[in-house]
Amino acid sequence: MGGHFSGVFGVLEIGRNSAIRKRLKNMPGCYAVFHKQLGDLVLLEPTLSKIRDYHGAPVGCMTRRGHTPLLRLIPGVYSQRGIPLRGRSHLYCFDPLNKSAIRSLLSRARVKICVLPEQREARWFHRHIFRELLVPELGDKYVAEYFWMNTPAPASGSFRPPRLTSPPERWKPPQLGDDPFILLNPTSGWRQKSWLPDRWAQTLATLRRETGLSFVMTSASVDWQLQHCREIQEKAGSFVRNLANTTLEHFLWLCSRAQAVFSVDGAASHLACAFGVKGLTLFGPTSASNWHYPSPGSFLVQAPPSKDRVCRLRNLSGEAVIDVARQVFQ
Repeated sequence: MGGHFSGVFGVLEIGRNSAIRKRLKNMPGCYAVFHKQLGDLVLLEPTLSKIRDYHGAPVGCMTRRGHTPLLRLIPGVYSQRGIPLRGRSHLYCFDPLNKSAIRSLLSRARVKICVLPEQREARWFHRHIFRELLVPELGDKYVAEYFWMNTPAPASGSFRPPRLTSPPERWKPPQLGDDPFILLNPTSGWRQKSWLPDRWAQTLATLRRETGLSFVMTSASVDWQLQHCREIQEKAGSFVRNLANTTLEHFLWLCSRAQAVFSVDGAASHLACAFGVKGLTLFGPTSASNWHYPSPGSFLVQAPPSKDRVCRLRNLSGEAVIDVARQVFQ
């Protein structure tokens, strides 16, 4: 079985033809493959910029179709639809998903490299598709820095956290006025990351009294997330405006124009950092060292561990969050 697959991959490997290999070597730019969630793609921006600078623009990024607006905020990076027909010298893959492996296999590139965070994610077929499979293990490293450090392309400087250009004004939600606001994004793809609605309401009411600012709340369109946001709004009051089912363009605009972004660990937290907006992130079971970059204006609150040593947000008090939230406005 292994020999059969090895033969198939060998036939499809463009690098065996010296004439094609020579042409591909001189092709400017490169391809990147990544099909994980929006927040993960934000954290890949320093690496995309690194390989863009090394190979020369553009970087054709094969990612989820819905992530195209985010790529428009990264100079020299574009969304590559389908299987690219134009050859490049290099292709870099940054996730273990089958879709990414297939697109990497079928893409025309002389050198194909895969960088993964953990050994357990590597599969037998990765060795047949990629010339290099690099898995030095994430450990307690910041995810964005891990990919940047371990992607084999020379860098012109030291690591810096993700950075995005500002979205255009036309991405502003049409129903939003001109008053300053704090953006609240209280949900993520993991339900266990959510904080209790009454504690969010307590925190928002206190900050409302102290700052006079209003809150705009966003979430994905999943039923439990919409219900979670409705409960927060009902308990907090009319100063919290619930903008459910916003487009990605609207969400990016809101993250970039907010006075501050309050969220659980997820895309909104990473976007606030990338836009240079102050932020407060609540961490429960996920690792702050992997998903938070310590910088001025970027604050976190870690939930205390339970008896089984798992940090759960239900154990986090409103007072603990309010104390840190006040620092955001100092």
